[in-house]
Amino acid sequence: MLEFDAAKLGTDPATASFHRKSVTEGRETFGGANPIAFNVDSKTFDYSYVQNTITEKEYKDLVGGNIMLYGKATVSKTKYDPKVIPPGFPKEQTISDSQVFSPPVSFPMDMKPGQVVSQRTSVAKTKVINGVSGSTSSVPASAELIYHGRESLKTPLGTFNVCKLSLKITLSASGITKDSTKEFWLASEGPYRGQLLKGIDPKSPMVVTKMTYTPK
Repeated sequence: MLEFDAAKLGTDPATASFHRKSVTEGRETFGGANPIAFNVDSKTFDYSYVQNTITEKEYKDLVGGNIMLYGKATVSKTKYDPKVIPPGFPKEQTISDSQVFSPPVSFPMDMKPGQVVSQRTSVAKTKVINGVSGSTSSVPASAELIYHGRESLKTPLGTFNVCKLSLKITLSASGITKDSTKEFWLASEGPYRGQLLKGIDPKSPMVVTKMTYTPK
């Protein structure tokens, strides 16, 4: 289990503006494979006659020394009070929106400073309502990971030796190309080894202010 708070650089660490909790749930069938599912967000909303639970999962694995990214899914489960729904109306509804990398995005664990790893893939988006699949749209994509090397990073948690990387994702559809680049610093050693300590958006990076990490 991993749980942390983060704040924008230059702001009060006590007023964290970002919270994330990730729970390792085990292997699940996803994208034609059996990767490890990580529950990265789960919320339940209670209304007068309706309860809605939204769960977000990411699917990853470690295969042959490579980190494999399979995609992500958001599942919305809605339960209705039978007292207020008309006859024949379902008491529950489940909607799943998935994004699958085909093939999975793969990066080596062992990279040398300055090394660039590029890969072409596609992102397939599918909506499933109560077990019935709708149409699937697929968009060509490419991923480029750069390992910049190690450096020292000072955070509210302390000073750490970290690995700096940047990831560029390019999507192409209908003649339009969109790029998204993220920079991130991962702890290279110690109790938080491999965990994100700073990064996400280069224009407004966040730094971790509090972390609870229990490897599974």
